[in-house]
Amino acid sequence: MPKRITYLEARTDKSREAFRTHWSTTHADIARGLPGVTAYRQNHVLETVLEPGAGGGYHVDGIVELWFADNDVVQAGFDSDVADKLIVDELNFLNGLTGGPVTAEAPHTPWPFKLWVLARWAEGAEPAPSAVERWAKQLSATYDGALGWGVSVLVPGAELLVREALRREEHIPEVAVAVGFDDEASAWKAANNLGESMDDVPDVLARVHAFLAEEIVII
Repeated sequence: MPKRITYLEARTDKSREAFRTHWSTTHADIARGLPGVTAYRQNHVLETVLEPGAGGGYHVDGIVELWFADNDVVQAGFDSDVADKLIVDELNFLNGLTGGPVTAEAPHTPWPFKLWVLARWAEGAEPAPSAVERWAKQLSATYDGALGWGVSVLVPGAELLVREALRREEHIPEVAVAVGFDDEASAWKAANNLGESMDDVPDVLARVHAFLAEEIVII
């Protein structure tokens, strides 16, 4: 089942609450009509819990997860009138947007809160999704209350989703690890202890940046 992830940067002249409200209501109401979409999850960033070196991070206030019925309908969705309406509305609450197709599993059951670990493949390293999956599984097992884990890997050489009127990530994350939690307390505990797990991060990953987010199921 095709999946796309898009990373959103909020407008700096709007409050975090205004960004959250507009995205989860006005924008979500438009997106519900996007052709071919079978699942749509919004991930509202609550806190940055781990940052890479200076200039190495990503501007992420929200993470969009979209699953489509099949590959044939993906482009049709992005070429639709609904997509045009979404582009117009993005200017009302976004400063930046960058997305792309990823390899991932089918939609999971709702995870009210998620710990997201974003990274790129280390320079000169051979991409190793299986190594990342082993680490993600191990990471999930160390946390009380974890509901599951998932790994999304950017499709190599794929055309990215960007907007002329919005800032784009110079280097989009190539790997996105998510660990889900049922309650906010468990998610915060995991976020606060994430540093203890960094020694085990596969050496094929670089520019590791982590966020705690709340998931909202739109579709």
